[in-house]
Amino acid sequence: MKLRIPENLTQRAYRAIRDDIVKGRLNGKQRLTEAFFVRRLGVSKSPIREALNRLEADGLIVIEPRKGASVVSLSVEDVDEIYELREILEAAAIRNLAAEPKTWPRLRASLDEAKRALRANDKAGYILADAEFHGVIAKANTNSRLRRFLESMHGQMLVLRHQTYELSSGRSVVDHEQILEALEEGNHERASRLMTEHIHAVRAKLVEHLRSYSNKITPGRRT
Repeated sequence: MKLRIPENLTQRAYRAIRDDIVKGRLNGKQRLTEAFFVRRLGVSKSPIREALNRLEADGLIVIEPRKGASVVSLSVEDVDEIYELREILEAAAIRNLAAEPKTWPRLRASLDEAKRALRANDKAGYILADAEFHGVIAKANTNSRLRRFLESMHGQMLVLRHQTYELSSGRSVVDHEQILEALEEGNHERASRLMTEHIHAVRAKLVEHLRSYSNKITPGRRT
């Protein structure tokens, strides 16, 4: 009988690697092998392997047999298409939002944490709090297929949020505040419209920024 790898060790490796990706410390020019992370994190290969498999499922890395892993990268066209989908799907998620009492406090908590991180110039903290705001909405909507599709985009969005921090972080907390206020008032249609406008504005800034410098997000490799 196989002993299960301790979840806490796998979770620690997962979080450490994910944070390095979100903070831009790891990039697509690096070959992210198990041996690389054994040296970097000081843990054995088994939890590293489990962590890498989770990160691949999250869409943050690509694993190639006998070559190792690399951070995912997306072309400008990929980014534009992803944000176009988000405009449609997240607006629909708000319209289908389950009116559960716990949803609003969770949204408020993630918004407050994003504000705190922004004041402290805590980029990684802001990125995770911003993702949590959208994640709460995705998880609380009543369409299970829509929910799973949005959750499948979570990893790629963490990478992209690293790009949008300087472009739109200040405006995003204002937009999120307005979206939450509309939801608290029970006006889901207004909240849905505000979400569409919010994502569209971020999309426009990011695509313009990427086209100004390169046809690819750097560092990284296209999948």
